[in-house]
Amino acid sequence: MNPWLSRLRRLGWRLRRRLPFPLKFTAREWRTLLERLPVVVYQALADEQGSTIFAAGAVEEVLGYTPLEWTARPGAWYEALHPDDRRRVMRRLRRMRADESTELVYRIRHRAGEWRWIRDTVTLFETARGRRYYLGVMTDITHERELEQATREIKVFLDELLRSGPWVLYRLEGPRQEVRYLSPNAEAVLGLAPAEVMGHTPEGLVERVHPEDRSLFRRHFALLRQVGKDQTRIRLEVRPREYRWMLMNAQRASSDPEVYLGYLMDIEEKARNEASLRRHIERQQALYELGNYAWESARPQGFFERAIETLDRVLHPEFIAVMEYLPAEQALEVRAAKRVPVGHRFGLFESQAGYTLRMNEPVVATDLGSEERFAVPEELVRMGVASTLSVPIPGEEGPYGVLGIGYPHRRSMDEVSVRFVQSVAQLMGQVLRYRKVLGDLEHKAYYDDLTGLPNRRALYRELSRVLSDPERSGIVAFLDLADFGEVNDIWGHEMGDQLLRRVGERLRAFDDRGVWSARWGGDEFVAILQGEEALQRLKSCMARLAEPIPLQGQRIQLGMRAGVVRFREHGSDTETLLRRADMALAVAKEQNRPIYVYEAGLQEQAARRRARVEALRRALLAGDEMFLFFQPIVHLREGHVTAAEALLRWRDPETGELVPPSEFIPLAERYGLGAALDRKVLELALETGVRWLELWGDAAPRLSVNASPESILEPRFFQELVALLRRFGYPADRLVLEITERVIADVERTQKPLERLRSLGLRVAVDDFGTGYSSLAYLAYLNVDVLKVDRAFIKDIGRNRRTEAVLRSIFALGDNLGLPVTAEGVERPEQLDWLRRAGCTSAQGYHVGRPMDARAFEAWWSQRG
Repeated sequence: MNPWLSRLRRLGWRLRRRLPFPLKFTAREWRTLLERLPVVVYQALADEQGSTIFAAGAVEEVLGYTPLEWTARPGAWYEALHPDDRRRVMRRLRRMRADESTELVYRIRHRAGEWRWIRDTVTLFETARGRRYYLGVMTDITHERELEQATREIKVFLDELLRSGPWVLYRLEGPRQEVRYLSPNAEAVLGLAPAEVMGHTPEGLVERVHPEDRSLFRRHFALLRQVGKDQTRIRLEVRPREYRWMLMNAQRASSDPEVYLGYLMDIEEKARNEASLRRHIERQQALYELGNYAWESARPQGFFERAIETLDRVLHPEFIAVMEYLPAEQALEVRAAKRVPVGHRFGLFESQAGYTLRMNEPVVATDLGSEERFAVPEELVRMGVASTLSVPIPGEEGPYGVLGIGYPHRRSMDEVSVRFVQSVAQLMGQVLRYRKVLGDLEHKAYYDDLTGLPNRRALYRELSRVLSDPERSGIVAFLDLADFGEVNDIWGHEMGDQLLRRVGERLRAFDDRGVWSARWGGDEFVAILQGEEALQRLKSCMARLAEPIPLQGQRIQLGMRAGVVRFREHGSDTETLLRRADMALAVAKEQNRPIYVYEAGLQEQAARRRARVEALRRALLAGDEMFLFFQPIVHLREGHVTAAEALLRWRDPETGELVPPSEFIPLAERYGLGAALDRKVLELALETGVRWLELWGDAAPRLSVNASPESILEPRFFQELVALLRRFGYPADRLVLEITERVIADVERTQKPLERLRSLGLRVAVDDFGTGYSSLAYLAYLNVDVLKVDRAFIKDIGRNRRTEAVLRSIFALGDNLGLPVTAEGVERPEQLDWLRRAGCTSAQGYHVGRPMDARAFEAWWSQRG
């Protein structure tokens, strides 16, 4: 028989003696019992190491060894005991007497290495021969001990929470909601000793609640009775005159409808953070809205007023002032304000505003009464200003002025408020700079530099506005100075320019008579007069214009001629009226009449124009009537030719004379021949470009070709361009398409066509850049490669500082955007020198190189080496 089974049977025999009923097991039953025991049953010698001689049951689960492995090592149990428990366990075992039982709890190392908690029930037996041994049962209580430990830790944690946490637990009972429990930390969190409120109703605490929150406090407990739960926020006085935000949360107990459990939690820091976040969001939103308005505002004054509204809404100052620095007066003048007189001036050396301007940094004055850094104007004292903050408003070469806010009581300015006011001032500075640049460009776009009168573009805008009202009546008059050419021939162009300026002054003087005037070009002007007596007023004005003009010791008298059309009667759109007024002026010149009113017979001239258009159509089909001139574009810093602009010329086959491009190109665009003209130029240019590549290789200049609006917006143009490039084998990256700013500024229509063209590898140049007020806007959305500055800017170099300032702005803009800038119309060496110094990339014009045919260009190129 198995010796282990024999021992277990003897153990069973002893147990059977203690049972009130017989206990009999077969060997198989004993084996099954041993395999399924959830504990370890063992027999061990009562020696120094408690050597195990028998083990059965859950040995592997508890100890990690098989019974044979465990019993094969005499000191296995002793070695597995936790060192901290070994001495205590062995001492207890040595003190045991025969037939005595005890329960031990200790840790033992599992075979896997972790420690297991064991509850060991041990009985000491002694045989008749004096042999002593233990019979015991080991139970794994690791999980039980972990639960006990967790329970203890949770209890400690909860005790700590109740003692030092930011919340106070409470229990209300009965229909009156009397306080029956208040956690011990109530005094630390709420400033309330539990004894003060125990047995009282919440109404007794109302006086401690902030007056603005007492209705919420009462409502909270009313909702508990009605709904069974509620959560709200209140401010509670925890110390005299110190209120803190508390979160109140409670609900009815599920076990008793008249018991309510809840807590009050100190959320002061959270409330402050939330309030700070709300203020931050409010300020950022205010700045965002103000920034949007900055680009919509038509004038700086309007933006100043909106900025004052924003400051008033966000910071609530009693006094706000936007002040402009006046260098000549050494003072700052109020331009816009709240509770400060507009127009009032503060001295540069007698005020905080002046001190701020001189320091060019924010200045905070918490108490003006004790201020020693600067003098406090008596006006501020009389107004009751006690504390102030002032920041400089950036300008071009120094501060534009100062933005200031003030309060009627002493107040410290936190850093966030200072930064907010600074941000508003920065926006003001940006608006001023933007409006100046935009104003310069718009003035350049809509006003004539020589006379100061509105130009042709402004004329179209004004006439369209007038015609938009069908009830208005009046006339449009084309005006011409008779014999003006003789003034230029006799006294020179400078004298002629002075004469045009005087004429412009006289025309501006007619504004109060209801005469709107513009310079059309050269010695031609256009006047718009409204009302029934418009023609009579025109005659009166022409009489004044015909009076002698004193100039450089001379009295110059020029006759005036006018071609007149009437609104509605002779046309209802801008183009028609201007065209017919021009026709009428031509008749006035031919017949030497001061005024000629348009008549239907003038259509014959239109017929002649149509004949010219038909001749142009034939020329586009013919092979030899049209040819190209090329004008070089030179890099200013390196001196080499970067490109050649292809300029189309047309020789009239009947007269043999060249037809000016200014005549046939507008005709082509007006009558839908622009795309055909572009194809002709591209064919001729690419043919020449291929020859230049054969002659000069990569050193050959790029080709720059003008493209009409009609071509750019026509989908077929892209396909024709691809076909032409393939046909001639000309590299697309050597081709530059010049597109006028008027067309490219229409972002919505031109963005996709331009993207398709640039996908070929060619470059896009903005021609006549700066003549449209939208220049800055479209550059943010369209990918272009070159900016070509209109010749109208270049001719004023050395004569007009405002023009030079605009040019520098354009060059800086191109540099910031990574776009080279080409100046057109360079005709004098001093212009070229100025452009080189100002940072312009390239130049084009008669002084650089005149337009020439292909052979002449090749010879010119060869001479340059």
